[in-house]
Amino acid sequence: MALFSRKTKPAASEPEDVQEVVETVPAPEGPFDITSVDSVDDMHDFGVLYLPKESGVRVQFTINKITRGAMGALVQFAGSALTFNVYAAPKTAALWPDVRDELAESITSGGGTATFREGPFGPEVEAVIPKKDVNELRHVRYVGVDGPRWFLRVTIEGEAVTNQAARDAAYAYMKQAVVDRGSEPHPVRDLLELTMPEAAKTRVEEKLGKPAERKPRGPELPELV
Repeated sequence: MALFSRKTKPAASEPEDVQEVVETVPAPEGPFDITSVDSVDDMHDFGVLYLPKESGVRVQFTINKITRGAMGALVQFAGSALTFNVYAAPKTAALWPDVRDELAESITSGGGTATFREGPFGPEVEAVIPKKDVNELRHVRYVGVDGPRWFLRVTIEGEAVTNQAARDAAYAYMKQAVVDRGSEPHPVRDLLELTMPEAAKTRVEEKLGKPAERKPRGPELPELV
């Protein structure tokens, strides 16, 4: 399941609400690839993603209601919420430069505002998004990190969006994350499913029921990485 569509845009189509920024290189101190760390034994193990265990931090999952699979990890602490999503990426090309432009264009075309902000991982997207069917606004920051054959996107909400001290705490947590992309082929930009603990699987099935049996599909020829 991919959340981003690939398309070619003319240079003149850049959203008017988006500010120009200078491209920077992500910070080397994390998030990490599994091959660059000594151990993940003391971390939450979600298959393709490892997150640090810290006091006062609550971890839940965003669930695909059809497959009952965990498509993201929702981390909550100190008035902030971070949603971690891991995507398959090409071997040689970074995804975040294109993805953040697409995010900004989608947000502004939907009536919201998007501004590029500089952060420890490079340019981020700070956005104010109208909620559908509700007279409210959603204020978020999107952070992207390109790794070896993976792309990590973190959506920041709550205190960490506007409060620098809270945001620094969020960044510190993010820098400890570890991604284990695995060797399986996936389409470019494919959202990789996380592995839930058995207790979480049971709660999901109790609430939503077991997933329906899926019928086999015909052959496909996606771009695999």
